[in-house]
Amino acid sequence: MGPEQPKTDGLFSALPKQKVGGHETLDGDTATADSTGAQYRMRISRLTVDKLGIKLYDRVSAVLAEIIANAYDADATEVTVRLPFGTWLAPLPGKPLGDRYEIIVEDNGHGMTAEEVNTHYLLVGSDRRGRFRKDTSLHRNRRVMGRKGIGKLAPFGICRTVEVITAGGAPTPQGYQVSHIKLNLDDMMFDSEDDYIPEVGPLDGTWRGAHGTCIRLTNFNRKLVPKGDELHRQLCARFGIRRDDWDVEVFNTRESEALPGLAQESFRLGELQIDLQEDTKVTFDRTFIGSDGVDLPVSGWLAYAKDPYKDEVMAGVRIYARGKIVATTRDFGATAGFTGEWGVRSYLTGEIHAEWLDEDEDLVRSDRQDIIWTSELGQTLQTWGVKQVKDLAKRGRSSVRRRTRQVFEEAADLDTRLLKDSPGDPQYRHSVKEAFRVLVADSEREAASDPKRVERYVQLAKNIAPHRELLESLHQVSKDVDSPLDIVLALFQKARIAEFYALGQVAQERVDVVNRLRQLITDGNTLERPLQELIEKAPWLLAPEWTPLGMNDALERVRYSFESWYFKKSNQLISTTSIRDPERRPDFVLLNGPRGTIWVVEIKRIDYHLTDDEFTRAVDYLESLEEFLDDNSEFGTQFPVRRLTFIVDNVDRLSRTNRRLLKESTNVERRSWYDLLEQTDQAHQDFLRKVEKLRRDPGGNDDDDR
Repeated sequence: MGPEQPKTDGLFSALPKQKVGGHETLDGDTATADSTGAQYRMRISRLTVDKLGIKLYDRVSAVLAEIIANAYDADATEVTVRLPFGTWLAPLPGKPLGDRYEIIVEDNGHGMTAEEVNTHYLLVGSDRRGRFRKDTSLHRNRRVMGRKGIGKLAPFGICRTVEVITAGGAPTPQGYQVSHIKLNLDDMMFDSEDDYIPEVGPLDGTWRGAHGTCIRLTNFNRKLVPKGDELHRQLCARFGIRRDDWDVEVFNTRESEALPGLAQESFRLGELQIDLQEDTKVTFDRTFIGSDGVDLPVSGWLAYAKDPYKDEVMAGVRIYARGKIVATTRDFGATAGFTGEWGVRSYLTGEIHAEWLDEDEDLVRSDRQDIIWTSELGQTLQTWGVKQVKDLAKRGRSSVRRRTRQVFEEAADLDTRLLKDSPGDPQYRHSVKEAFRVLVADSEREAASDPKRVERYVQLAKNIAPHRELLESLHQVSKDVDSPLDIVLALFQKARIAEFYALGQVAQERVDVVNRLRQLITDGNTLERPLQELIEKAPWLLAPEWTPLGMNDALERVRYSFESWYFKKSNQLISTTSIRDPERRPDFVLLNGPRGTIWVVEIKRIDYHLTDDEFTRAVDYLESLEEFLDDNSEFGTQFPVRRLTFIVDNVDRLSRTNRRLLKESTNVERRSWYDLLEQTDQAHQDFLRKVEKLRRDPGGNDDDDR
């Protein structure tokens, strides 16, 4: 047997060690130490800027929010923002450079001295509250928003040059001394731990009469500044500040092309305005949640919006800490299947303030777009929120139905029409109105924008109303005859037919489309043409949760105008529909969707393999469409959301780059035909069950809360 091996608790403990310079090292290694005597040091590469700036902040509104928040923490009472509304800040790759834009944010805060620029602003990733040993601002005792010390890198998410001009410190007879630096991303972005030396600007060392800071952004990436109303909503949603000593004004620097020379457009930052169904609003005034003796105060409100959201900014519940948004949630993570779930997904909005999310225990994600829900306090907030959502969903169901009925009645101008048709028969008018309300109660709100659909409901209601009156007359008839059985049976049969026709017609149309889609997919040899025609006639197949709006005039105008614009631009004729010209194969299908969505839909036959050339061509069509809509505000405002959908079974022939783009892009997606069929079937199960129940029990009562 060999010599006995030393007993060991782990791999490295078995190695012999030696002393070097007071530090124990593994045998054979040479230990080194720096001037401080430390054997090891962590070095941070400048490429960290890429991860903390570019990767976390890629929207103009998010970048502005970080700069504005820094002004708030610097005790500013006035902040002025200047930028071009509704503008791409850089052209497409390969396109000539147009106007050179800039974004300027100026405040009257306490500013910084040259020393403070070095020790505070140019120090990345330092905990502000730990550094100053307080969490309130210098003069106005505001609870500061900043904490992680990386918000200053946010501008690099949209631009490559950041200029800082600031004046602070104690006043002197000459005023406040100015510090002026320029930060250039291209000079930072290489793998080095060396200190970065910013460029010194021409105003450095000069004097000005007031303190404050100006941030100027130039040399942009291709980022879109939203139009004024959308930018207003996005910025308002990011702040929950209610103070008299805080004013932010945003100016549009892009002169109107239609009305050159007129005063520039502007808005002031304020509360996000959402029309609410007031009977659903629940207010929380320092409500305490929590367990184990820990009280966690929350305040704010939850409610249903009066109409479906205009854009994603208005969707869901916004959660704030220290006056700045830290998360948005649609339902606090409530599992599916609760009463009123559809209303929550479509109408829930609210504003919740929970200061403890950003206090001793930092529960806010680095990009301030969500909180750490898996933490103990995050779980507590989630449990409370789910309960509030489910309670509101139960109460809000009838309110949503009432609002839906109101929208349809206004669209049909029902009262005026009925009074004109039957001025002397109030009972008939009442019956038609009641029947109309039953028909539209569970309809999607967007369908009220389709005159043909609304007119269909009106005519069905008029057909049902006489049967309703006959049924109400039955009681009187039965009193006056000896054997009313035949009359009773006849009336009920007629009423059943009318009711089934009214409630089942729309359902049957959808059933037929789903069955047709299943037939085409099962066939296996179906070419593109019948699939394109089906998708165009039933665009709800792409988004089963909403009701079709039909081929409205706005979409048709966009089609014609875009095809003409594209021809002038590229000298190529394209077709965006399979319906207009039966003899021609469309280049792609252009569809409209809910909440201002316009779709470029690339449809391939069953079991087709998408190629890189086809993928690139479709992406180019989407970019051209975006350029057209941005250049033509008349159409662009109607369709602010632009998407590209590939309906194709196989993408294995795409390059790795294109597959990654397909996976990661927010506005480019792919669905297989079987995925589309499965999603449609799942979305319509409840709908079809109602139809089947009606067939089995035409006299049943389906919980119609009036």
